[in-house]
Amino acid sequence: MLVPDYPSGGFSLILCKKRVAMVFFLALLTVSFVAGCESRSQRKTKNTFKLKVSDEVKDIPLSEILPKNTKGIGKHEKEISDSVRYDYMYGTLAGQYGNLAISEKSLKKALAREPDFVDARHNLGLVYYKKGLADKAVKEWVTTLRLDPKYSETYYDLGIFMLDSNRKKDAVTLMNRCIQLEPYHLKARFALGKMAQIDGKIQEAIRHFRAYQMKDKGDLRVHIALGELFLLANQADTSLKEFEAAARIDDKNPQVHYQLGAAYHRRQSIGQALFHYKRATELAPDHMDSFINIGDIYFSRQEYASALAAYNSALGVDSTNTYAKRKAAQAEQKLLEHKSGL
Repeated sequence: MLVPDYPSGGFSLILCKKRVAMVFFLALLTVSFVAGCESRSQRKTKNTFKLKVSDEVKDIPLSEILPKNTKGIGKHEKEISDSVRYDYMYGTLAGQYGNLAISEKSLKKALAREPDFVDARHNLGLVYYKKGLADKAVKEWVTTLRLDPKYSETYYDLGIFMLDSNRKKDAVTLMNRCIQLEPYHLKARFALGKMAQIDGKIQEAIRHFRAYQMKDKGDLRVHIALGELFLLANQADTSLKEFEAAARIDDKNPQVHYQLGAAYHRRQSIGQALFHYKRATELAPDHMDSFINIGDIYFSRQEYASALAAYNSALGVDSTNTYAKRKAAQAEQKLLEHKSGL
C-alpha cells in the first residue's frame, strides 16, 4: 500500500460531494504503475500510511457492502437545520486543515442530532480512514450507501479500500459503479484508467482517460498516460500531441521532456530529440535513460567523445547498467582506434 506525494498523482478521497460548499481532500493512496515508456530511473514514493483493518473487514464480501435498497432514505444538507449544518461544515473544514480530532467530534455531533445525514456519515468514514481505522470507515460507508445507494463518491472510497486490501477485482467493480452514477468522476476514471493501463488493456485505459478529459483537459498525469498509451497503440502522432500538451502544462517536468525526446528520436528529428533529452538531464541530473539516449545519438553520429561522456554520466547514476557499460567501452575503443589512425 502506497501513499501519495502524488502531486496530484495519487488517489485522494474527498470529504463532501461536489454540491457542498466546503470540499477538501484527504490524500490516502497512490498506486504506482509501471508504464511502457516510464523512465527506468524514476523513484517510487515511500510508504508512510498505516491502515489498521481486521481480517473480517479485509475479507468482507462485496455482497455485504453493496446496498440492497435502491431508494434513498437518508437526508442531505438542504434537508437539515442550520445548527446541524454548522457542525457538519465545521467538521469538514477542520478535516481540510488536518485536524481530524475536531473533525471527528463535530461530525459526530451533527450525526447525534441527524443520524441519517448522508454527507456527514460519509465524511466521518473518511476521517476514520485517514486515521487508519479501516473497520470504522467501512462501517460508515456501508451505512452511507444504505442511506443513499446513489452516493457515487462512496463507491470510489470503498474501491480505494479494496485496493488497499489487495482486492483489485472488487475495486474495479466498485469504481465502475461509481462512474455509472457519475460518468465524469475524475478520481474513479483516473484509477480505472491506470489499472487498465498496467493490465495492458490499452483501449479501455484510453477510454477512461478520454472521459477524464471531458471534464478536465489540463491534468498533466492524464496527458502523459495517454501519450504512453497511444505510443503502445502505434499512434505516434497522437502520442506526440499528448506529450506536447503535457509540456505546455509543465515545462519543468523531466519525464515529459524525456518522452518528447523519445518521440522525436523515433521520428529521426535528432536535433529536437537531443534538446529534450538534455533538458531532462538539466531538470533531473539522475535521469539515466536520457543520458543513454544522448550517448546513442552521438555514437550514431560517430561523435565518440560526446557519446562516452553521456554513457559515463549514465554510469554515474547506475554503475551496474550493463548497456551503458558496453556502449561506453565501445565508444572508448572507437576513440583509441581513431587516435591510432592518426
